[in-house]
Amino acid sequence: MIDHLPDRLDLYAMAEAGRVLRGRVKLASMPRVLPLLLSDEGDLDVVLELGKEEDGTHTLCGSVTGRLVMQCQRCLESMEYPLATCFLLGLVLIEEAEGDLPYQYVQLMVRGETTHFAEVVSEELLLALTIVPMHDEQSECRALLDDYAPVAEEREIPF
Repeated sequence: MIDHLPDRLDLYAMAEAGRVLRGRVKLASMPRVLPLLLSDEGDLDVVLELGKEEDGTHTLCGSVTGRLVMQCQRCLESMEYPLATCFLLGLVLIEEAEGDLPYQYVQLMVRGETTHFAEVVSEELLLALTIVPMHDEQSECRALLDDYAPVAEEREIPF
């Protein structure tokens, strides 16, 4: 097991060797995710288990956990979004792209060279994020909602 995450790694070779990597990734290193966040500060905990199945399928099983600061779409204030996602990828060399993967794997095309693993993590992050982030409780948004609540006026009824 390796307790740090290098910037680049050969996923296929690591799967062949059966490596487990764990470490932290800075949010600032994932430019595709940053437009969805209010803050680029902080880290995500990442665990990557690379291996080879009995049928010869090279796999990448990963998990990402952390807390993101996003904008609540109900009250437009900042909120902490707890992230916990897992993914299971089947590694396919571009040269051998004809092979079919078992149904439980999502295909990840790799070359026989190093890959910037933060790109793989950011792709999985984009899939895991909610489309419309909101506070869990409406009470957290209540102060703003009360400001815009319609005021009930007493009207005279002519009949």
